[in-house]
Amino acid sequence: MKPIAEESKAKVIAVYDAAAASYNRVGPSFFSHFGRRLASGIEIAPGSKVLDDATGTGAVLVPAAELVGDEGRVVGIDISPLMINRARTEIQKLGFHNADVLVADAENLPFPQKSFDHVLCSFAIFLFSDLYNLISEWGRVLRSRGRIGLVYSAGEDQEWKWYEQLISRYEPTSSLGTERYSPKQVEATLKHFGFTNVATSVETHRLIFSNASEFWGWAWSHGDRGVLESLTGNPAEFKRELFEEFGKRASANGLPYQVFAAITVGAKHG
Repeated sequence: MKPIAEESKAKVIAVYDAAAASYNRVGPSFFSHFGRRLASGIEIAPGSKVLDDATGTGAVLVPAAELVGDEGRVVGIDISPLMINRARTEIQKLGFHNADVLVADAENLPFPQKSFDHVLCSFAIFLFSDLYNLISEWGRVLRSRGRIGLVYSAGEDQEWKWYEQLISRYEPTSSLGTERYSPKQVEATLKHFGFTNVATSVETHRLIFSNASEFWGWAWSHGDRGVLESLTGNPAEFKRELFEEFGKRASANGLPYQVFAAITVGAKHG
């Protein structure tokens, strides 16, 4: 029998491999917005070496590669091979020669100590059950006075509570769990490992879904699909109810959705 942690990672790989083809291609995107926000806010100097953990399709990697310049280097890792294929295609299409990607586990990084000036991670820490182990490993590969930057969920749009209630009626066996860690927990863990100048800001980004079909495609294009795949109720009936409820709430311009994100930064002491 596989250990629970290994089984959990296998499920994550399956979900994101399945989402890879449409990830960040369907509906409005917040990954690109916060990816640029994170890269620009961490004070990346030209010539820096940056690790983008859980790179996905490169929402952080691309702006980081722009900032480090020709003398710098950005490495993106992800546990999903098909996500890495997408990211590799993206950096080749954009002509970046200072960026590379590889399949790797964030909790067991294939890099020596003090390899990077910055470690960045966007909307992925909820996937890890052991925040202490994760940040310990990031600290290991960071150089002295290197900086860490994280973006993660900081709340739900209460106007969409109906959607969570609808999902719960169909009894999913999986939960996305995007609010696994609060800013207070993240900051405390960073300080535990000696990070200084730890600070968090909470920001919002507004999405507009033009119709229910767009939202449906968007929900299946990222980690939410893991929850949708686990519904034990009738999936056709769930979709029918979702479209009906969306139609009741949407205006002629569509239905807005607020993304609340925490951005936490810190510097490695010494």
